[in-house]
Amino acid sequence: MIRMRFEFALEPDWPPLAWLAKCPKGGGPVTIVHGPRVECTTAWFCEAVWTGPYAAGDFDKTDLVFGSGGRLREDSAVFVSSGSTVDRLQTLETRDAVWVSNSLACLLASFDGRVDPTYPRYFRDFKSVIRGLRRYKRTLLTSAGPVRLVYFSNLRWDGERLREEEKALAARDFSAFGPYRDFLASSLCQLAENMAARERAHPLALLGTISSGYDSATIAALARQAGLREVMSFEHSRSGIDDTGREIAGVLGLRLSTVSRTAWQSLRTPEIPFLAADAKGEEVHYMAAEPLLAGRVLLTGFHGDELWERRAWPLPLNADLVRSDQCGLSLTEYRLWAGFIHCPAPFMGARQFRAVNAISRSPELAGWDIGGAYTRPICRRILEEAGVPRCAFGMAKKNTSVLLFERDTFLAPDSWTAYAGWLAEHTGEWRQRGRTPPELVRRGPTRIQAAARQLAGALTAAAGTAPHRLQLVASLAWRLRALGAAEPLFRYAFPWALEQAKTRYSRPRDFAAPRDSLFGGALREQLPCAAS
Repeated sequence: MIRMRFEFALEPDWPPLAWLAKCPKGGGPVTIVHGPRVECTTAWFCEAVWTGPYAAGDFDKTDLVFGSGGRLREDSAVFVSSGSTVDRLQTLETRDAVWVSNSLACLLASFDGRVDPTYPRYFRDFKSVIRGLRRYKRTLLTSAGPVRLVYFSNLRWDGERLREEEKALAARDFSAFGPYRDFLASSLCQLAENMAARERAHPLALLGTISSGYDSATIAALARQAGLREVMSFEHSRSGIDDTGREIAGVLGLRLSTVSRTAWQSLRTPEIPFLAADAKGEEVHYMAAEPLLAGRVLLTGFHGDELWERRAWPLPLNADLVRSDQCGLSLTEYRLWAGFIHCPAPFMGARQFRAVNAISRSPELAGWDIGGAYTRPICRRILEEAGVPRCAFGMAKKNTSVLLFERDTFLAPDSWTAYAGWLAEHTGEWRQRGRTPPELVRRGPTRIQAAARQLAGALTAAAGTAPHRLQLVASLAWRLRALGAAEPLFRYAFPWALEQAKTRYSRPRDFAAPRDSLFGGALREQLPCAAS
């Protein structure tokens, strides 16, 4: 049998970590077009870190891998996704080949493919990943054909067919707090060794995140042993309260860089890569941190909300990675542009959810359970044993994410101008489908919503000193503010953002199939089906 091989083609103007693979049916080399910071060898390529020796390239044999890549295994090629659900692979099949990419925009740009501008439920479809690995919406209809979205699993190409394969699941000892904490700490050390390996053309360095909450601070405390020396934080939470985690960083001996949470609003069309990733874009404020991010492995606490809460979640969470929201997912395109690998460390070992939750509820952690709805004994013990005072963290739930779907935070000025023009150009497509085009009017929050926001901010600030008494009232105030605050035009922002994101990818010469052979009458036939 002929052994499979890779052929590489550098696109120097592409985002540094993007790649696109063409897998020809019937045999022949797999061609990898890639950005300038993708690591390439004869047997594998990657923009990834994992818990194993870099030179061995065995990132296809572990679930402790972040980023993506491909590995040759005798007569097949294995494409590896991140061991989380905040990154993904996307695939598209044509008559003569199967295509795989770590970027939806890159994949569609190579075929000049697009999605239906009139379809209003892309946000809901991408959000479905919170239902877990078995229940999310796997297909995105486009003019180039159906695109398959693949989270967490790997993909094996045998020359004729692309098959999805589960990642390896190691039997790890999570019988008590000590073994679990040691697993997290040792895994971070192994990642650090991998990212700094001398064999890398582009070595990476750690950058932590921190706040006054539980999750990112816990990872920062553990990662000091792995060489973490610097963390970044946003100056305040969504309610305007200080959320830098400055005191925690000081106790842990970490250098803190703070970033304005609202600085993104002064940048030119900052929302594009974030909205083009998941149709929500809630991490758009990371755009202002770009000078800190290039060449880094960014440690975050995404998924800690589910994994480290003391309460008992439904059992499917044990292996299916069910979540309460999609936070972190909007970074999956932007990180390719900025040149960093995203490592949401709570995902490490997360398929053993039942064992981790049992630790949180065990008698040995009772002394670190502060009660109430916001208690995470595992995090509290790690941080308090690192010397962080009990009152310095985890006192009230805060959030720095940006809600672009609300009227008062929907699109920066330049973005709104560009988006409104794009909508005006496409009004005919609504009429072709017998629908009324959206009204191009931008409205601010009502007086009631503005007053509710002030009240919610004040109550949340007060809840910082008395969280158990005021938490419910603050929550009700935020719900009042959100009532009727949704921006109707948000539902069509994903197709606009995706079209703009595609312009970052020049079409590889002699790489994509002829346009006529793909399209024909497909656009009119396929795109309306997206609403079904």
